[in-house]
Amino acid sequence: MTASDRADASFAKGMTNVPVYDPDSMAIAAGQVEKLKEEFEKSKAKVTGMDHEKESPFGGLAGAQDAHGAAGEFKQGVHKEFDAAGSHMEAMAYAMRKAAGLIVETDQVAKSDVTVHEPGQ
Repeated sequence: MTASDRADASFAKGMTNVPVYDPDSMAIAAGQVEKLKEEFEKSKAKVTGMDHEKESPFGGLAGAQDAHGAAGEFKQGVHKEFDAAGSHMEAMAYAMRKAAGLIVETDQVAKSDVTVHEPGQ
């Protein structure tokens, strides 16, 4: 039995769960992921260490050097997490756009090169 025969048999049995991909929706979703990454970048910029804070009107803290280092390390850790999430978002948007492009390309090839035969003909 050829692949074409198997496909005909599957459709004859009422197979209806063939996935349908919508390249336009995938492109829209990719754009939303990119916007989310931009929001992450804005949030990341708001996480600052003590170097970026204005001078406190209440004076310094006892043991401020330890607090300064701890705040700086915390900020670096948070920024790393934002960077990692941003990298994942960029990769996801790229993969979605690439997949959408491949789907469009496949559909174009199918329209010009594939002949559909109805079962029993």
